[in-house]
Amino acid sequence: MLADREVPLGWIYLKIYDDKSFEFISKGMMRDNDIYTGNYELKNDTLYFKYTESIPKAGSKAIIQNGYVSYINGSYPESVQIKLNKIKQ
Repeated sequence: MLADREVPLGWIYLKIYDDKSFEFISKGMMRDNDIYTGNYELKNDTLYFKYTESIPKAGSKAIIQNGYVSYINGSYPESVQIKLNKIKQ
């Protein structure tokens, strides 16, 4: 699955792979790339992210709905639009 959205002076990317790994990338013109990696579990429409190191402020739990991945337990609401979805439960 590939999902992203534009943010002021940058982008947020979510890349989810078949081997249950993922990358959450915050990329901007005025800052370095912040790359968070780990493994995920998909249960129904909910993604549970287990990060290798630190957890981004977006959180570790997200709902897939209406073409978006929406994080629901972070310190701010984050949502990225799905561009390609081939993940299977």
